[in-house]
Formats: sequence, structure tokens, C-alpha cells
Amino acid sequence: MTKKLFRYLAVAILGISASLVLNQQTNTVEAKSIIKTVMHDAQACDLYGDKVKGKYAAYTQVKVDDDPISFRFKPFAPGYKISGKNKYIKASNIDGVKRKVKHNSFVYATSSRRADSRLLKKGKTITTYGNSFKFKNGLRYYRIGGPKKQYVKAANLGKIIGSNTEETTVTVKTKGADITDYAYIDSDDEDIVKRVKKGTKFKVDYAQYSSMDIDDPDGYEYHIKGTDFWIWHRDVKADKKIPIHDYKFEHFTYIMFYKDTDVYNADGTKQDHHGQKIIKQGGFIKVNKLLYIWIKSKNKAELFYHLAGHQFYATDLPDGSSGSDVINVGQGYVKKKDVKFIDGLKLSPSNTPEEARQAAKQDTNKKAE
Repeated sequence: MTKKLFRYLAVAILGISASLVLNQQTNTVEAKSIIKTVMHDAQACDLYGDKVKGKYAAYTQVKVDDDPISFRFKPFAPGYKISGKNKYIKASNIDGVKRKVKHNSFVYATSSRRADSRLLKKGKTITTYGNSFKFKNGLRYYRIGGPKKQYVKAANLGKIIGSNTEETTVTVKTKGADITDYAYIDSDDEDIVKRVKKGTKFKVDYAQYSSMDIDDPDGYEYHIKGTDFWIWHRDVKADKKIPIHDYKFEHFTYIMFYKDTDVYNADGTKQDHHGQKIIKQGGFIKVNKLLYIWIKSKNKAELFYHLAGHQFYATDLPDGSSGSDVINVGQGYVKKKDVKFIDGLKLSPSNTPEEARQAAKQDTNKKAE
């Protein structure tokens, strides 16, 4: 496989910061539009799953980009972008998901009337669309088809076992293509499991960015279904596009310092670096926690990010002299309002303002003992 480079480069050459620059290249190829049928009433949302204006009724058609995406919230399920608009629909409302039948099941049109004479036998894999419906009898059902009403009791079906949006067939187009045993790599070392012949076909069910390749800035690999193995996308031709997941952005959160920023301790007191602050800087700064900290001087709780890094480039001293190039913040925190969320996993607070107040009160009592 062609030698690869790191997808991300550290801002600090000294290795002193968790500040990262995402070396992404803009895809200049315009997405093509395709027509999809909405199989379950769908609410439009943004990339992070928050509702936006727009609802799409079941069995209506909608124009979407043909390049599905993965949402930036757990479980990072796939979705489609509405063509020409900054809004999305969950793919489960369009393509559906796969489930196993746990108990022999009939197909219903209503809670009291069957849609037809079919019996879905235990062990069969079927496609369901969207969330379940609660019928008049108090039981929940999943839609399995249409446009006529077809539902199966939710209790008779298992958990999601696959996504129709994320599965496709790939055909090897490169002579002696490599199969490796993992997708996300941070070095040039790879464990090659075997090489396969041109024309070999594989079912794949997941795609994930690995590292950046010199010849291919959008380097990603396909997961071969039912195995622990992966194959690089440049070596194959896929029957259809599937969403490409990004490990870094599905596991970490990134902010930027849009202004010179003060750093705080876990007790809400401002750190003293002789007047120096973290300097305004672009790039991607990794944080790993969002929480409320009680500010005793203000008698209120505020939201803070916990910095994953410990050393950052610094402003000059108040008198204008350069001082130290960097400051060591240790277990440092920055106010959420002082920084800007850039990308990655959108964090939720790990505590409440009241919990922060009680923690501060307990800490004060301990110090007084």
C-alpha cells in the first residue's frame, strides 16, 4: 500500500500542546443529487442532530445529495443532506436498518387487522424504518414497507444489526491489493493480512478515514463485513457511496482560541502566569470534558472545557516583553464562552450547576477542618 502521512499535524513542534491543525483539503467536486423516498415521517435536523425547520411525510420523495454523511453525535448514524439546504434527514427514515426477527410474526396494517397472510419466521432479517409507533392497543410496532401499511410488533424484533446505507459491494481493481487488520493508523507500519486478486468482490459495511496519503488526501478504508479486516478504497470500486467515518472527530472534541484566553483551575480560580494568557490561535485544540465549575467570587456556576494538553503558546508579558514562549497549565480549564467549538464530538455537561455548588461547598468545608 502507498506510504501514508499523518492526517493531523501538531501545531507545537516541541510537542507541547494538544492544539491540532486539521490538514483537510476542500472537496471541490459538487455532490450529485438523487431522489429518495421517505419511508417514515422525518424531522429535518442539523449535522449535530438538533431540529431545524422542515418535516417530510412518509412516502413522499425528496432530493438529497448522493454522498451520505455520518452525524456528529452518538451513535454517529448515517444521514442525507437535503440538496441545496443546510439540513439533513436520518438515513434510517429513508433506507432503513436491519433487524432479526426474534419470534414468528405476522404483518399488521392496524392493531387489529393484518396487512396480508405473511408469517415472518424467527431468524429472518428484515428492514425497519424510523422509530416505532404506539398503536391503540398500547403496543409498539415498526414500519417495514409501503406505501400500504405494513407493521411488525417491536417486541418481536431484535436490535439493529446493520445499516442499509452503510453496506455495499466493492470490487478489487488493483492487482495484488492489500488487506490489513486495522483501519486507523498513526504510522507507516501496517499489518498486511494478505493480498487479493483483481476482480475479487467483498461485502463491506463501514468506511473510515485512516491517515493522509501523499497521492490521496481523502484516504479511507472499507471494513470487510463479518471480518476484522479492511481494504483501502483506492484498490476497489464500490457499487454505491457510503458515509465515511472519521475516528478523531467521532471520539474527540476540538475548540479554538479566537482571542487571548485565561486559564482556570478546577476550583474556578484563575491561574497566574505573570499576566500571560494562552495566545489567540487557529487550529484545533483538543478538550475532553465539559462541566460546571462554581465561581466563588461570582457566587455562580459557569461552563468550562477541560484542556487535554498542558502547554500552550502564550501572549507577551503585560510590559510588552516576550517572556516565556509557552505556559504550562497543568490540569487547565477554559470558559466555554471564551473559546469557540470547532468540530468533533459535541460534549454535554457532565454535571449540573447545583452539583458544582455542592462540590465547592464540600471542598470549602474540608479545608476548614
